[in-house]
Amino acid sequence: MTTPALDRHEQRKLETRQRLLDAAEQVFSRMGYEAASVLDITEAANVSKRTFYLHFNDKEDLIEALAMRGFVEVRTQVEDKENILPPDHTFQEGMYRVARLIFDYVQDHPQLMQIVFGRGGSFRLQAMAREFIAQAWEENIMRECTWKDDALVPPMIVANAMAGIMFQLMCWWSQHPNEYTPDEMAQMYVSILTRGIEVNFIHHSNMQSP
Repeated sequence: MTTPALDRHEQRKLETRQRLLDAAEQVFSRMGYEAASVLDITEAANVSKRTFYLHFNDKEDLIEALAMRGFVEVRTQVEDKENILPPDHTFQEGMYRVARLIFDYVQDHPQLMQIVFGRGGSFRLQAMAREFIAQAWEENIMRECTWKDDALVPPMIVANAMAGIMFQLMCWWSQHPNEYTPDEMAQMYVSILTRGIEVNFIHHSNMQSP
């Protein structure tokens, strides 16, 4: 008989937590992360500071939860990409779609991306982002590909390399948001992975190949 009451209690807790996250994203977008205070967030969410500390240890804990919510949102869209792509899509088309979803999210959440990927971003938060991207890529590779028996590089290393390139591009693009469109960033990312770097330049006679 107590289960419905407990369920309602947990639901209210979840709703309050989501309201705090939504309010924080709005406040950070308006004021910036450094200038915003816990009080600014609780006032925007219409809850007390005591309620805030029931859900988060501090502002950094909240921004990590906010970033993770974004990562999960993008990952959910990535996993649903089969509903957008034709059944016979190529791996390159799938890679482009994943990259495009990521860069679209970066463009749509500039303040949050500045907090995560900006020059003053938290090392812990950036490490969390790299690990999340790498894991998503590894699962995507293993789901869509059969790894060769004589492959020189294992999937985990490939996934981490793909995630590292994506992470650095997200860092750079967060600092140069008007340089390229999400479509252009996604196409360049896929080009680097599928065609390599060397295809973009010509060796001069005084340059040595590695």
